[in-house]
Amino acid sequence: METPGRGDWKRREGLGSALAQVGVVAVLLAGGVAWYVHRGQVRQEVDAHLRTARSAVLKGNPSDLAMAQQNLETLFALAPDSRDARALAADLQMELWLTHHQPGADAKAREQLERAESLGSRSGERYGARALLLVGEGKTEEASKLLEELRSQGANSPRLTLAQARLLQHQGRLSEARQAFARAAEGAWKDPRFSTAYGEALLDEGLFPQAVEAFGRAATANPDHLLSRVTSALAQLYAGRSPDGVAATLEEVRSRAKDLTPALQARMAVAQAEAALAKGAPDEALTHVDAALKAWPDEHYALFTRGRALAAKRAPEARQAFEAAVAKRPTAPLLTLEGARLLQAQGDGEGALAMLDAYEKTFHQVKTRTADGKEVPALDRDDRYWLARGGVMEAAGRQDDALASYDKALSARGVGLARAQYAKGALLLARKDFDGAKSLLTAVAPETGAGSIPEAYAALGELLFAQGEFAAGCQQHYFSLVRARAQGTPVDQLATRANDIKKRLETSGQPAMAKAWLTEAGPLFQQP
Repeated sequence: METPGRGDWKRREGLGSALAQVGVVAVLLAGGVAWYVHRGQVRQEVDAHLRTARSAVLKGNPSDLAMAQQNLETLFALAPDSRDARALAADLQMELWLTHHQPGADAKAREQLERAESLGSRSGERYGARALLLVGEGKTEEASKLLEELRSQGANSPRLTLAQARLLQHQGRLSEARQAFARAAEGAWKDPRFSTAYGEALLDEGLFPQAVEAFGRAATANPDHLLSRVTSALAQLYAGRSPDGVAATLEEVRSRAKDLTPALQARMAVAQAEAALAKGAPDEALTHVDAALKAWPDEHYALFTRGRALAAKRAPEARQAFEAAVAKRPTAPLLTLEGARLLQAQGDGEGALAMLDAYEKTFHQVKTRTADGKEVPALDRDDRYWLARGGVMEAAGRQDDALASYDKALSARGVGLARAQYAKGALLLARKDFDGAKSLLTAVAPETGAGSIPEAYAALGELLFAQGEFAAGCQQHYFSLVRARAQGTPVDQLATRANDIKKRLETSGQPAMAKAWLTEAGPLFQQP
């Protein structure tokens, strides 16, 4: 039995249902499209903030790092689980902690790193930050194990190389550390932080020209990079350059107070202290040192400069200051070797020897690899140490011990070979061993005048005077003055030395030669 209108009802139901389904599908489709578009927009925003943050971090200044932080915070509001952004945030906080010594940055670095690791980030920032964190915490065995595991997996990046360099430096394997710092700086040549780290490592070793060159490469990457600029100025001052040459840089950096983190404040104050010291104002230098240590108490350059200022005042506290600097950075040769030299110069031979003994204790178990792959004790290759020790022994009147140290410096055959030849030759001259002295001195003071050590020519001149060869001796003394002037010795000092030689000639019965000597040497010490 048919129900009237039933077919119409079916038709109406089918049409309405279809329309409803179409409507639902349209709504879902519109929602899906809107979600997809929104998701795409969010992804674009996230990517844009991440690119901006990376670019800011690459510049390396505190203001740039602050900008990077702001972009990352905005990014995390959109995508809190962005693993690569978390890794970059960890790298950024690690820089603020290890380089700029910002309070609380270490805790933030650990927090961001743990988030990045829990999210499975495999970026270079994540692994580099973990390795640097372990080194910064002094967990050298764990750091070494991690780096070895990553190397075995084929991981390789400038950040990992930088962590390796810092680890090697901490272990006292300085030659290998230099090479690693250089590789990291070359691999990340657009990032001034890496060249700056390399420059600081060179500065710690007292390799001033090389350090300035490394800081110059950092400035090429970012001409406005504050840490490289002020530390380059400090390296130049340590090398004996006139403070006038770096005054403009220091003033410009000092004027940017808002950009100066504790590290930059301390480094800036140390450079100002060295500038004051170069002008003969040790008390002013000590005032700047106090400001540096207030900004960052562990600044080893501030403690070192304090020792230099106290040594200039011939204050007995100089030894304590140098020892405090070494305690902060025991594997930095500059602090010990220069500190020992200055202590010896002010008459504290006991303090100088104690510092050298501590240096030997620090490095006595360190091995270094030769060009043919063999491992030898690092001290056997450390000619600068043996030269310093020989000088202290010689000043103390322990000539046999001094000769033994100079022989070790010679056997190292390092970059200081010529200086070692001169040192031993001068000591043999003092012992009247003219033949032994002459063979060593002529090797570094050739007759052509092409040698680079003024003192070697002066010693050879004295040797020839002692043998009655006054004309030849005057020639060597002339070469000595020429070289000294070329290396920046003030003309008043040259004049004093020339007059001393004139008096030597007169007392030796050579008045005519004394007169001729001043005629020839006079132009060397005339004011330009």
